[in-house]
Amino acid sequence: AQLQQSQADEAEEEGEGEGEGKEKEGEQAENGGDKESDGKEAAEHEKCVPSTVIQHMLNAALGFNSSDLDIQQSVEKSVTALIPVLPAFRDQCRQNQQVLKAMQVEEVEEEKKERDGEKEGGVTPSHDALMRAKVVGTLVSHPKSSFSTRVLDDIRTEVEEEIEKMRAELREAAAKIAEERREGAAQDGDGSSDTPYYLESVRLQAAASTRIAVPYLLSFSSELEIDMLELSANNVCSLLGVDELQHVKAEVEGVLSSVTTHRSRIEEIEDPPACLRSTSALSSFLSGTVPAGVEDDRYTVEAASALATSEPCYASKWRCEFGEAWEYLASTLARWKELEGRISKALAKEESTAADNALLSSLLDELLSSELINTSIATALSDRLQHVIRISTQSYCGDKELEVRVKEALAKEEVNEEDFPYLKKLLDEVTTESSDDAKREWQRAISDRLDQIFKQSAAGRDTCGKCYSHAASLRCLPCSHVSICEECVAKQLSSQEVDLMKKMSMHIVKADDTPIECPYCQQAAAYISLH
Repeated sequence: AQLQQSQADEAEEEGEGEGEGKEKEGEQAENGGDKESDGKEAAEHEKCVPSTVIQHMLNAALGFNSSDLDIQQSVEKSVTALIPVLPAFRDQCRQNQQVLKAMQVEEVEEEKKERDGEKEGGVTPSHDALMRAKVVGTLVSHPKSSFSTRVLDDIRTEVEEEIEKMRAELREAAAKIAEERREGAAQDGDGSSDTPYYLESVRLQAAASTRIAVPYLLSFSSELEIDMLELSANNVCSLLGVDELQHVKAEVEGVLSSVTTHRSRIEEIEDPPACLRSTSALSSFLSGTVPAGVEDDRYTVEAASALATSEPCYASKWRCEFGEAWEYLASTLARWKELEGRISKALAKEESTAADNALLSSLLDELLSSELINTSIATALSDRLQHVIRISTQSYCGDKELEVRVKEALAKEEVNEEDFPYLKKLLDEVTTESSDDAKREWQRAISDRLDQIFKQSAAGRDTCGKCYSHAASLRCLPCSHVSICEECVAKQLSSQEVDLMKKMSMHIVKADDTPIECPYCQQAAAYISLH
C-alpha cells in the first residue's frame, strides 16, 4: 500500500512538473542557454537530495521481489531515477567517510595524549581545540559532505556579529591604505608607475589585517573551542566568508618564527653573538622596532609587539607558543637589566677594598656565564676586580723582626737555589701577616728574587716552570709569581675560556675547575693574569 501510494504521488509530481515545464518553456528560450544550464544543474541537485535518493533506494529494495506488475514498474522508475545521481551520491558518501576518518584519527591522538600524559613543560594548548580545528578543516575541504553544511552554518551563526565587525574593520583599513597609496603616487607628479607604492601597500595591508584579525580569531577560538589559527588560509576564509584573511596565516607564522628564532639564539649563545644579546637591542625588538643588524621585516616585528598585548588563549596553539617565547624574551630583558644594575652599583663605589673581592668576582662570573653581551661593563668590572686582587695580595706585616729579616734577605747581592726555600717562607709570612700598604714593595721584591733564582736555574731565560720551553707570561695569584706560559694554561682550559682570558687579561679558577698550580711554589692559583 505504501509503494502504491508512493507511485501515485510520483505520478502526480511528474504531471505537475510537466505542466510547469510547458509553462516555462518560452521563458527558458528567452533567457538562453545559460539559464537552461542552471536549470539542469538545479534539477540534478534536487535529484541528489539524500532523502529523495534514499526513498528511491527503499522503493527499489522493497518491491524488487514483488509479483505485482505495478510495483515492478514503480521499482523500474526508482532504479532509473537512481542511475544518474548515484555517482554524486557516492561522492557524498566518500566525503562523509573522510570527515569521519578525521574524527577517528583525532580521537585516537587525544586518547594517546591523555594516556601518556603531558611530559613537556610550558603552556599547553587545548587538545580539544586542535582536534576540532582539524575536523573543521576537513569539513571545509569536503563541502559535499552531508555534515558540512549543517556544522559550518552553526559555527558561523555563533559568531556572526563578531565576523561582521571584523569584516568592517578590515575593509576600513584596506580603504585607508589604498587612499594613502594613491596620494603617495600623486605626490610624485611625474606620471611614473605607482608599482612601489602598490607593493608597499600590499605588505602593509597584510600586516594591518593580521593586527586586526588575530584578536578576533583568538576570541573565536576561545568561544567555539576551535583553534582558528590551525586552519589553512583558504579554509579560514571559506569558513568565515572573509577574503581579507588570506594573508593572516602566513603573517602569524612569520611572527612566531621570528620570536622563537631569537629565543633559541639567546638560549644557545651563538658564536658570533646574535644581535639581540644586549639590553638595548632586545628592548628595541620588544617595543616593535628592528634593532641595527637584525634582518627581520619591520612589519613582522611591529605585528609581534602588537600581538603580544592580546589576551592569552589556551584554545590556540599559536598563541600558546608565541606567548611562551615572548615571555622568555621579556623575562630575559628584565634579568639582564637587573644584573647590569647590580654591576653598576658595585662599580659606583669610589674605592673597592679586599672585602669587595667576593662580590666583584661573583658578578663577573655571573656576567660571563650569562647570555648578555656588554663589553664595556665587563671590562670595567674586570679592571676593578684586578685592582682589588692586587690590594688583597699586598698585605704586609709591620712587625719589626719581620722587617729586619726581609731587609736582610733583600740586601744580599747574590742569590742561588739554596735561598729559594727561605725566600718562599718569607714571602708567605709577608703575604699572610702584612697589612701595611707602605711596605707593599716587600712582596714584589721577594717575588723578583724568586724569579731571579728560577731564571738562573733555567739558563738565564724567563722560562715557563712547567714546560721549560716557552716564556713565562702569566702571573699566578695570590702568590704573584710569573711562572707559567699561556700554552700550558691553555691545555687545562676550554677554547672559550682561553678567548675570555685573552680578552679580559685574566682567568678566574673556579672551585670545580682543574687546579692550576704555580711552578714556583706549587700553590693552587685562584687567578691567572697576563704579566
